[in-house]
Amino acid sequence: MINYGLKLTQGRKVLEIRPTINWDKGKALEFLLESLGYANSDNVLPIYMGDDRTDEDAFKVLHNKGQGFGILVSKFPKETAASYSLKEPLEACFTLPLHR
Repeated sequence: MINYGLKLTQGRKVLEIRPTINWDKGKALEFLLESLGYANSDNVLPIYMGDDRTDEDAFKVLHNKGQGFGILVSKFPKETAASYSLKEPLEACFTLPLHR
């Protein structure tokens, strides 16, 4: 078998192909916040919503930084680093005030 530097990770309803480097959704979130200049910003509220165990890394980053919050979507209660949980994705529908 040829090794292309990838590994298979199993989620709830997905199979993810990931690089074998030390990278996960939490590191991706940190990278995005830093790249956009929002890593230590008080003017931005990161919100990360996920329904899979592979999202826990991102929930932990937000929790540990105390910046923004994670939302777990799950029909069943489970242990999580997310700040909030919803049973259905549609519960996340909300409107924000528009600025003119």
